[in-house]
Amino acid sequence: MSKIIAIANPKGGVGKTTTAVNLAFAFALHKKRTLLIDVDPAGSCSSNLGFNKDNIKGDIFSVLNFHKSIQGVIHQTENELVDIIPLNNLTYQDELRLSRLTKNEMLFSNNLRPEMFAYDFVIIDCPPYLIGTTTNALIAADSVIIPIKAGRFALTAIKKMMLHIETIRRTSNYRLTVEGILLTMHEYNTKVSFKTKKELFKQYPNFMFRTSIPKNSVVAEASFYHKPVMLYDPKAKASIAYKELAAEIIFMHSLSLHGVAK
Repeated sequence: MSKIIAIANPKGGVGKTTTAVNLAFAFALHKKRTLLIDVDPAGSCSSNLGFNKDNIKGDIFSVLNFHKSIQGVIHQTENELVDIIPLNNLTYQDELRLSRLTKNEMLFSNNLRPEMFAYDFVIIDCPPYLIGTTTNALIAADSVIIPIKAGRFALTAIKKMMLHIETIRRTSNYRLTVEGILLTMHEYNTKVSFKTKKELFKQYPNFMFRTSIPKNSVVAEASFYHKPVMLYDPKAKASIAYKELAAEIIFMHSLSLHGVAK
């Protein structure tokens, strides 16, 4: 059974896009067919994989705008097990149009869920805010990964995210769960990382992934070549961590399918 996972956090710069892209390719290493969907108007996920206005035949905006079907905008990446529905970097006018479209909060779910069964996992890369496309994505999703970078405002962002998830569960999507809180760009030997991790485990012990993604300069280097670090340098520390994260999620998903509580 396929699973839709949203990658979301109202704070920017926490590794949402990096996590979405690399997790998709990590699932592929585990032989899981994955669809990556970019719903951030900046189109970072798409550009990270080399997709732009010159090689995109249609995007998620085309679907929500009723110009194309989901099947008509799926693009294959260089890995045959990973497909992407991209999003062009939108103009101001397009963003206004998208904002109006997403006031229909079920629009994304109604388009996506009937088409997801060809995949083991669907990953949605959300923008760094909660209204609009993020809310649409959460209504369509089965679970949420909340990436977080250690720092002063990490816990505030998590609290805001948790409250929003609870609202979505109560009003629009009762099946939505927290897949996990993921520490990204983690520096094991710094005081701020230690304090953040300690507080997160204290406040959210049941939601923390065992896996953390270490800070790794190769991740930024890979983006210049429009590649996930998983492909650019499979032996990099971040690549190994994302593969372990995928294995952790696959294991927990298999338990849930057999009725075993997390």
